[in-house]
Amino acid sequence: MLITIIFSLLSFNPLLAFLILLVSLGFLFLNEKIFLILSVIIYISATGNQFQNIRNVFTIISLILLVILFFRKYGLYFKKFPKPPSLFIKLILILISSIAITTSFSGFNFYSLDALFRAVVFFSVCYLLYSFLEERYTLDNVYALVTGVFISSFILSITVYYDLIRSGFLLFIYDLLITRWAGAFGNPNTLAQIISMNIILLIVLYYSKIKSKWLKKLWIPLLLTNNILILILTNSRAAILSLIISIIVLFYFLNRKFLIYFFSFIVIFMLLYLFEPFTQSLVDLYLRLETVSQREYLWSTAIAILKEYPFLGVGPELYPTKFYSYLPTSGSYFFDLYLMLQKPHPHNYSLWLITEMGIFGWLSAFSIFGFYFYMAWKLLLATKSQKDEIYLFALGLFSIGILVFIRSFFEVEGIFSYGFISRDLPFWISYVILAYLYKNQSKIIIN
Repeated sequence: MLITIIFSLLSFNPLLAFLILLVSLGFLFLNEKIFLILSVIIYISATGNQFQNIRNVFTIISLILLVILFFRKYGLYFKKFPKPPSLFIKLILILISSIAITTSFSGFNFYSLDALFRAVVFFSVCYLLYSFLEERYTLDNVYALVTGVFISSFILSITVYYDLIRSGFLLFIYDLLITRWAGAFGNPNTLAQIISMNIILLIVLYYSKIKSKWLKKLWIPLLLTNNILILILTNSRAAILSLIISIIVLFYFLNRKFLIYFFSFIVIFMLLYLFEPFTQSLVDLYLRLETVSQREYLWSTAIAILKEYPFLGVGPELYPTKFYSYLPTSGSYFFDLYLMLQKPHPHNYSLWLITEMGIFGWLSAFSIFGFYFYMAWKLLLATKSQKDEIYLFALGLFSIGILVFIRSFFEVEGIFSYGFISRDLPFWISYVILAYLYKNQSKIIIN
């Protein structure tokens, strides 16, 4: 009967009906850990720009199945529901309340209401993922979430290589701007952040006490090499810069001897850049130095909007409606650029939140990073003497926080863009894991 209903309702798309049936059967027969991995894979790699027609279906199906799995585990007894640490709950309340209040003052605009709805759905997904960590005091489901992110990134990497091969390995396009590949994900900047976070987590796993020699000597080096290649192909300068700084922080705590080799490489590279013309021309072309000044127009435009709407902002998701009115005439080429590429933003995360939500944007930006670093630093101090798996995760998560924070000065995607799952979930998986370890680090049994 269930099969008949599914194929009757989706007779216009038999392939979609088949996928829904396949996921439903998987829910019945797969164990929790595998299902958790599959959910993460669907959310990150199957909800990008290339899947606009069906990504809402994927999101809804995965959410429904997670909800069913949640109630199968915890029933309808509210007192049994997992409770995240108070800081995490306060953060979600601050963000939801900020969006709701500024949405009401912006006249309940459709785009703002849509942002509020997305945020509620997004944090529901985050809570459900957290609940599967809280079920038992081990790192099993933590590794399941991380594995899901790794596999998602690898799938997206394959699509990047496919685009690269299909283009005939052409490295340059119109006006000598280097091509930026993002595969099925569609956004090279956000993909670069996901890949950068993976690199940090892979380094952490390499130093962990995992016993598998195949994993440490083959798969982790292969994945690291793959991620570095993809990061280069995305050509995201902000991600590369923030990754370098976060790796320095990571190895300062993890293995300071590595920093000697790292800085030696940087010195050699700088010497080549200064005294070898071909290297200099390649680096300048790759870094697209002539476009750096463009951010000045974007920042000045955002500041002009902020001066006009200092207290409550223009409203969630309404920055694009004001951008062209405040853009200096000398930056008029942005009109055509953003019509082709994407909706405009100020290329600074905090500035973007503040222009859209005013004082609530200030509060939201401070809470996202402030709460994260508070929990990460407390976890580091609590586990420093043990030097166990939790300590390594604490180092990795702290470094990820450094990476995302530094990158936020130059980009807006991949942090909290009102709950775009494919963009935001990788960072918030880190947040969920951090909240779980912060609350339960003394209870978790290390195998």
